[in-house]
Amino acid sequence: MKEHTFTYKISAEDYLTHQLFGASMNQIVKGQRKKGLLLWTSAFFVLAIIFLFLGNYALAAYFGIFGVGFIFIYPIYSRWIYKRYYKRFVYRNFNKTKLETIGLKFSTTDIVLSNGKNEGGIPISEIEIIYEIPSHYFIKLDRGRNIIIPKSQVEAKDILAKNIMDLAENHSIPFEKMLDWKWR
Repeated sequence: MKEHTFTYKISAEDYLTHQLFGASMNQIVKGQRKKGLLLWTSAFFVLAIIFLFLGNYALAAYFGIFGVGFIFIYPIYSRWIYKRYYKRFVYRNFNKTKLETIGLKFSTTDIVLSNGKNEGGIPISEIEIIYEIPSHYFIKLDRGRNIIIPKSQVEAKDILAKNIMDLAENHSIPFEKMLDWKWR
């Protein structure tokens, strides 16, 4: 693998995409979303049954129809709620107007990152998995750390893709292409 330094800018939107991707892969978040759907639709159907037994057919029909409709509405609603939550988190913790310039270099033993002021190496042995989605590469490291690489910001996209593939193959690092991923 030939050493090449990639320079790119990372924004709050890139951090938001990373957060949403992480949430979509997290089993706890998936469970919470399913639990919310089950809880809310069950509540509407229980109310429909209660009003049916009380003889209030209008409210029973209202809650029954709303329960069925909520099965289709809730995924859109929960997607919006989670995105709003993560957007607030990102914008609270990162400067949304400042683009941070990152330098990235792959060597045979480590990945070197720099931001103009600081430079540090991360041993390749600390990489757990590499994800590729349509807009980004995410290199997941141990201890919950990640390297976010927005494809649109890298000039030599083909060289970057080759370096990442070589890195994964040469070091037996799992590589998952999820080119149809989007926040759902």
